[in-house]
Amino acid sequence: MRSQDEMSCDRRTARIRLAAVLTLALFGVAFAKLVRIQLIEHAHYAGLADAQHTHRETLEPRRGRILDRNGFLLAGNTPVVTFEVYWPNVPVGSEASIDTLCMRLRNSGRDAVILDRTGVNQILARNVPYEEALPFIEAGLPSGVNLRMVELRTYPLGDQTAMILGRAGQGCLEGLEKEFDQLLSGTAGVRYVERSAYPGMSVTDSRADNLMPVDGSDLMLTIDARFQCIVQEELREAVEHSGGSWGAALVVDPSNGDILAMGSWPVRAPDGSIAANHCISSIHEPGSTFKLVTLAACLEEGLAVSSDSFDCSTGKIPVADRTISDCHVYGVLSVEEIIAHSSNVGTIRLAQLMSDSLLYAYCRAFGFGSRTGLELPGEEGGILRPPSQWSGMSHACIAIGQEVGVTPLQLAMAFSAVANGGVLYQPRLIRASREDGAWRNWASFRSRRVISEETAGEMRRIFSGAVEYGTGLSAAVDGVTVAGKTGTAERLLFGSGVYLSAFAGMIPAEQPGLVAVVVVDRPGFAYRYGSTLAAPAFSRMMSGILSCEPGLAMSGTPRMASGMLAQADSGTGSL
Repeated sequence: MRSQDEMSCDRRTARIRLAAVLTLALFGVAFAKLVRIQLIEHAHYAGLADAQHTHRETLEPRRGRILDRNGFLLAGNTPVVTFEVYWPNVPVGSEASIDTLCMRLRNSGRDAVILDRTGVNQILARNVPYEEALPFIEAGLPSGVNLRMVELRTYPLGDQTAMILGRAGQGCLEGLEKEFDQLLSGTAGVRYVERSAYPGMSVTDSRADNLMPVDGSDLMLTIDARFQCIVQEELREAVEHSGGSWGAALVVDPSNGDILAMGSWPVRAPDGSIAANHCISSIHEPGSTFKLVTLAACLEEGLAVSSDSFDCSTGKIPVADRTISDCHVYGVLSVEEIIAHSSNVGTIRLAQLMSDSLLYAYCRAFGFGSRTGLELPGEEGGILRPPSQWSGMSHACIAIGQEVGVTPLQLAMAFSAVANGGVLYQPRLIRASREDGAWRNWASFRSRRVISEETAGEMRRIFSGAVEYGTGLSAAVDGVTVAGKTGTAERLLFGSGVYLSAFAGMIPAEQPGLVAVVVVDRPGFAYRYGSTLAAPAFSRMMSGILSCEPGLAMSGTPRMASGMLAQADSGTGSL
């Protein structure tokens, strides 16, 4: 029989063996855990470790600027600061310092805020210009107050260019800002920052895949800021003075289709948003300005010459089951006098010399019935039905600007074709873009020749008569010859006695350097005629523009200087 000592020894040995097994098991578990951490799940745990001391920052690029043709800033970026307080970080008993900061911000013109110390994070002042915020920053901010700096999109001319540029910011994109957002916005960068154990100290992780942001490209428009302000202000005055519903005005360089000014009124909708750009989105009957097409077809096809006479003595002409009249009885009129006095009877007699298909072909050739291709969203194509859908009245009505819908831009480009010798251009707003430090010109596009140079020259001479002794007398401009055509269209869609006043003209008449169109919809009855409202507005606009560029009044002079691009590197390419 075993002794007590032997049994006690066996128990100790068993305990030692158990302890050894458990120790080995624990080491085995720990070893397996280390293998899993260091080998199998290394990437996962390395990421968690990096996240504790490294964070990823998005580096926002600078949005490209938008300039006018002379380098004047139309859209840029202003650094602004937002002050906010994180209440859990404000030391107990130091709340008075936050009160003092709020009072100083209020004294500097910021809106007052009601401090809510029960909250967590609170905005104290938003979008404070950096120059105004700098004294607060240099004086030192109270504990718990942080600041965020961003760049706010700004527009130096405000609403004068809003209908063209639109806006960018706060989740909203409109106008050119929307159309060229990809070019303007650039590409965001990425930076990885290692946080230090010491507050406020951090360094960029040089081993990480840091990417610098690529700033957006600058854009140079064809718009001349001086002309834009003149046109917009005169248009506003014309619409408000006459009680009109809306107005549109364009100034175009006919030699290349550049839009030099584009006015639209009202600028703002009742809710404060940017209203529709009536130059491209409002379809209207062109009235007698559309007689350009009838005249061009007759002259170009050899159906009539300017000296041919037509009997308009009755002042009325039967068409299908209706009668179309003139405002006055003129007697026998030449082609030139028909246009000068804007005779509907005479124009219809001219239109009777051509077929439906020929009239329609010239309407299409001058760009009516389709979009022009301008670089703005929201452009309408107008209304022009094919001859197969015409009634017995349509041929005569279209010849005098009824049963057809156009936009002010389409009208401006059609008159530009007459001004430049017969070529229809695609209008453009973008003149150049700045990429890699150099300006690159954007091409202008010549769509097609619609009439010969001889026909265009004869039409300019005939339109000059309309301003010299016809319905366009009020469009005259001191010191320069004007060629143009008035238009008065009855807006039956809105009821009897509702009209649209329009004028399209060019200066100087012999070799135009500018074409302008003015349209005011539904003015007061006393202002309904193109000669009463639109033509005088045209005269004031051109007078203001010539005060900026007197050389434009001289026939045969070179076009306007290239402005900022004239000083750009000569090696820039063309897109």
